Amino acid sequence: MKNISSEAEKIMMERFGKDTVIALATVEDGVPYVRSVNAYYENGAFYIITYL
Repeated sequence: MKNISSEAEKIMMERFGKDTVIALATVEDGVPYVRSVNAYYENGAFYIITYL
């Protein structure tokens, strides 16, 4: 993974460093699916929180 600038990291933390709803897109058999999930950004990665 490439390192991002400290300015970009700061923006990511401001926008996504807390519980946030984001769109998650996947494809199955060529059909796209999009759903809203809870996620947060930390240490260069998004962590997704899902419920069954």
